[in-house]
Amino acid sequence: MMERQQASAGGTTRRIKRDRKELLSRYATASVFLYGVISVDEFVEVFNHYEDVKTDPEEAVLALRRLEKTNDVEYSVFKDIISGPAFQPRFMDYEENVSSIRQRQNGKPRYLPEKEEFLRYETGDYTEPLKPYADLKAYILKNRLMERGEGLEGVDGDLIDLKEMIHEGFNTVECLKYFTESDYVFDGIDDLNSFVQVLLEVFNNTRIYENNGFTPEELFKRSERRNPIPFSEKVLVRNKNHKVGRNDPCPCGSGKKYKKCCGR
Repeated sequence: MMERQQASAGGTTRRIKRDRKELLSRYATASVFLYGVISVDEFVEVFNHYEDVKTDPEEAVLALRRLEKTNDVEYSVFKDIISGPAFQPRFMDYEENVSSIRQRQNGKPRYLPEKEEFLRYETGDYTEPLKPYADLKAYILKNRLMERGEGLEGVDGDLIDLKEMIHEGFNTVECLKYFTESDYVFDGIDDLNSFVQVLLEVFNNTRIYENNGFTPEELFKRSERRNPIPFSEKVLVRNKNHKVGRNDPCPCGSGKKYKKCCGR
């Protein structure tokens, strides 16, 4: 089945098959879940990287906007940007957030896995690599850091929130506070630092929007830098001869006393 669509320039018509539109939509959905935001020109490059029958910006925009109006899709097309659920044009801070993440994406390579792997991201809940999240879940349950158990109301829901936070650019201190300021209980600084080490593995191995889909660890290997991610050394490394007192500054860098922050 073909549908006739009006091109914005010159009033010309362009026929786009339904299955062609749906294929473009699949790629757009996978793109926004992997990259967060992507320009139309970049999207065309991604699509053409995988598909033999190439597209162009006009076809891509026509097809995606048509489906955006008539279908329940996960992306939005606004001006020359295709964005995901976290970056909706109706949000008041849309332009500020998109501008910020685009600046951070600038100059970084784009993660382009095999086609089958790429299209798995269209589900929105695909996680790869999975092991760091499985290890963190096991650590939380084994050490009984909270009492809600498994499931969406428990640790599984918390890890979904964590993944979204990392995707959207929250730093490691902010991610740590997500746990320390909720119902997670840590038995002193040693317990907290052990948790941080496991959390860092998650952070280093999560695909991040501002990295164009690469994990910090992957970019570290590509750039041959010594430290893959910016993280507070106060949390990462503790002097074994120094014991943090309850009235000392919290190692997470919040500026609060330990007893009022992570030592609660």
